Amino acid sequence: METFSINVMNTDVYVEISNIKKNNWREEIKAWLLYVDREWSRFHNDNELSMLNQLPQGESIQLSDPFYDVLYRADEYRKKTMGLFSPYLKIQMEANGYIKSFPFSDVPRTASANFHENMMRETKPFLFLDHNIIFKNTNQKIDIGGFAKGYAIECAAQWLRSTGGAKYGIVDGGGDITTWSDGVKEWKIGIANPFKNGTEIGLIRIKNGAIATSNRLYRSWRYGDEIKHHLLNGKTGTPIRTDVVQATVMTNHLLDGEVLAKMCFLLSEKKRKHWFKEHYPHCRYFLVSESDRKKIEKEEFVDGDF
Repeated sequence: METFSINVMNTDVYVEISNIKKNNWREEIKAWLLYVDREWSRFHNDNELSMLNQLPQGESIQLSDPFYDVLYRADEYRKKTMGLFSPYLKIQMEANGYIKSFPFSDVPRTASANFHENMMRETKPFLFLDHNIIFKNTNQKIDIGGFAKGYAIECAAQWLRSTGGAKYGIVDGGGDITTWSDGVKEWKIGIANPFKNGTEIGLIRIKNGAIATSNRLYRSWRYGDEIKHHLLNGKTGTPIRTDVVQATVMTNHLLDGEVLAKMCFLLSEKKRKHWFKEHYPHCRYFLVSESDRKKIEKEEFVDGDF
């Protein structure tokens, strides 16, 4: 087995693979992850994302292949979720006090970003044209955050498997994971305890597929006299109100998992079951709610639910 680790995109990325044919695979993966961290973060003012966000409404711009692709895919998920998931929430994030990179615990109520409700009802804020050209049809701004990380992890795994020829492997970006196997190798992935760092409440056994976890406690902060978190409703631009604390989703593809984990917070139990059955019947998810805290504290763990 060969391994590689790096702290990038505000998370620890870990790679473990077998029988790879490329000697320089670490350099390739490092370069790719650093590129995503540099060019797609909303906390940098001189990258490709900032160029698009600073573009005036009514103008167009030609983007690089991967950046165009990740934005196009994010917009497709926006359509599929009827706007509940949205990559166009930078202004709304800042209006809720998420104005700097984690970790932080409180933000003075000085954020000046504002948005209007009619912005949330735009059906085609960005138009995706030929030759990687995007036409900006809105004043909205882009924040692809966790979606960008999922895209980066999935692309890295695909390159290691197809181009690198790795027999089996895992790429783990802070709990957002893609795995592949020769049919014999099985990965065992712990489900994090959202109420106590460094502990686990269950175990997933997986050979091929992806796991995505979203947690509303980890990226939360005090904003004035309010507690805010990073999971926003794409239709309202406000933090989601739900009893769900953490969602862990197992799917075939990590990008699906990134979006579906958020949908677990956005939908009520009845709507969630119906929507998942209609759109992703083979997906499985494990939810932790506030009401589970006492049960977890008693160490009534779950093992092998997946």
